[in-house]
Amino acid sequence: MKKSGIIAGIIIVAELAAGFAVMGEDMTPAVKWWGMMLVLGIAAWPLCAKIFSSFTDKGYVFGKILGGLIPAWIMWFLGSLRLLKFGSAAVILITLLSAAGFWLLSQFVFKKQTAELLKEIPIETVLIREAIFTAAFVFFCYVKCNNPDAFGTERMMDYGFMQSIFRTEYFPPEDFWFAGENLNYYYFGQYFCTFLTKLSINTVDYGYNLSLAMCFALCLSFAFSLVYQLMLGHSADKRKAAVAGTLAAMVLPGAASMHYILFNFLVPWAWDILAIPGDKPSYWYADSTRYIGYHPETNDRTAHEYPAYSFLLGDLHAHVINIFVVLTILAILYAWIKDNEEEGQGSVFACELKKPRLWVLSFLTGICVMENFWDFPIYFVVSGAILLALNLRRQIRPLRVVSATMLQGVVVMLMSLIISLPFQLSFKAMANGIALAENHTPIYQLAILWALPLSLLTGFAIGVIKNCKGDSVRNWLRSFETADIYVLLTGLCGAGLILIPEIIYIVDIYSGDFKRFNTMFKLSYQAFILLNLMMCYVVGRFVMKPDGAKQRKWGIIAGILLICCCGYFVTALRMSAGNILEEGNYKGLRADAYIEREDPMDSDAVYWARENIPSGSVVLEANGDSYTIYNRVSVITGLPTVLGWHTHEWLWHNDLSPVDKRVELVRRMFVDADKELMTEYGVDYIFVGFCEYEKYGDWGLDIESLKELGEVVYTGPVQEDGKYTCIIRL
Repeated sequence: MKKSGIIAGIIIVAELAAGFAVMGEDMTPAVKWWGMMLVLGIAAWPLCAKIFSSFTDKGYVFGKILGGLIPAWIMWFLGSLRLLKFGSAAVILITLLSAAGFWLLSQFVFKKQTAELLKEIPIETVLIREAIFTAAFVFFCYVKCNNPDAFGTERMMDYGFMQSIFRTEYFPPEDFWFAGENLNYYYFGQYFCTFLTKLSINTVDYGYNLSLAMCFALCLSFAFSLVYQLMLGHSADKRKAAVAGTLAAMVLPGAASMHYILFNFLVPWAWDILAIPGDKPSYWYADSTRYIGYHPETNDRTAHEYPAYSFLLGDLHAHVINIFVVLTILAILYAWIKDNEEEGQGSVFACELKKPRLWVLSFLTGICVMENFWDFPIYFVVSGAILLALNLRRQIRPLRVVSATMLQGVVVMLMSLIISLPFQLSFKAMANGIALAENHTPIYQLAILWALPLSLLTGFAIGVIKNCKGDSVRNWLRSFETADIYVLLTGLCGAGLILIPEIIYIVDIYSGDFKRFNTMFKLSYQAFILLNLMMCYVVGRFVMKPDGAKQRKWGIIAGILLICCCGYFVTALRMSAGNILEEGNYKGLRADAYIEREDPMDSDAVYWARENIPSGSVVLEANGDSYTIYNRVSVITGLPTVLGWHTHEWLWHNDLSPVDKRVELVRRMFVDADKELMTEYGVDYIFVGFCEYEKYGDWGLDIESLKELGEVVYTGPVQEDGKYTCIIRL
């Protein structure tokens, strides 16, 4: 082993030791998770070595996801057919069988023996990639120890998803906020995190924050690996590639838009320098995601988020979990076009269908359908653009170009539908069509958010196209460097995602001032990913191997601005988690401990319910508004209740009437002690605590009447006002 590999190995050990030194016992579940990810990466090595054969690390880091997603999907598919229960033993068994399958696949299909595969492992490179992943994972685990609460925004909901799925035996899981119906939401991402929680022999109270740390570490590692390969393809210099990769590892999980620089630094400085009267504008880290429609306030409220905000906010939401899926798709597409195969012999059908990249790409696109549907059409189009360019470069006859591209598109579409079929059979769409945008973003606001990447993309496109020549479309495309055409196409797709919400939007329950909110949020999120990957490559190319002095100057300026945008992570970290270096700020890794602070009267009762009430039992509790402490019992226990957060159930049903109906029914159950109604809705336990007293006390809630309906199984201490927590089994 080379010296670099030995050093990387020592660094990994030091990183883990540092984690134990600063996090103590909280590091134990983190190490179990890290070890699981290590094993998954090794298990998927034969598949990755085939798909990413031209990558220096043979795609090792992407194996951490492929090695987990494939067995997770198998478990989910069998559970959806009710052929296998979702239990820890089944999860471990399927993962072991999948690992064996990867190695057998290599031997019998890829025609590579195990000994040959092992010899091909670039140990030094793999250890360096592992050191990068480990550093990011341990660091973010420590960050979460300073802000671990699954409370506020949609964290309670996401935690509830995981806790509910952890208890389920088959799929789809029951809606824990609408007992008696299946969950009608894109839950596969939370399911995958729950699968990994069981696989790592952890519980959800740790698994929630470990999932966030994993998403952060994978985002950073995947960005480094992809941009490293892009820059290496252009310069063939590993040091230059490492610099560009490091920039990407900083930018994708840590940067904001230019809004951060303008409103966190320049505006306050100008206020002081110009001695402007009045209160100086303040800055909050969420401001950079709520600019259009908020500053100044208009009737067009939108959102434009990015990974750094998501990670520090702590929502384990669909768009966050799917980051590592879309980055894996992008990496496969680059590996594919990088190989630049010549025209295959035989029929197009035979040539295309024997490619493992096509099948893995189709699988991941199908995962997008269930994990974050917006990413499905986005990356179907991105894949189509890259594969069309690939086919134009490698095919001679136009008919074969068209037929190959169409066949690839059909396979991806059909396989995606097959992969997600059990999900779609039980899912009801929450959208109501497409409409023309009535409001449009002012040019100056678009410039503040997107001028940097779009100007860099424009300059890059002009420079690249100017240098390319050819007497035919095929030869003209062949004159492009592979990395250049890949970055140009993905960058143009990112620019298109910015344009779309200015023309159309998806109609859903968001109305009035928020018509474009969801459309811009989901599209601009992926635009940020695509454009920032583009910028990191282009800055590296302009600075380290420019075509002229102007490129280098522009690259240096853009690079400085990008690095300044990374300051957002530090600012947002301080605002969201406080000073992580202060010992008193450390809270631990458990995501559910907030209940002891937010609802101390009921915390012990909620924990008791989680440990003692059997799975499948319906627990009646007071329903409440979104983003509040209400429905804390169903969230922390994973047990279904009659009705949960009002607005969220409205969204999932795409209909307000069934939700409002249950609002009144829950009130009657508590106030009238209506046991017949409780029986009709399958209520097994009644939970009476702080939220129930608060909501129904003025309506005449009588705990003694409720106690007469069944057996009291838990009674909490009597408070100063005479109230106490009580759990009644019917």
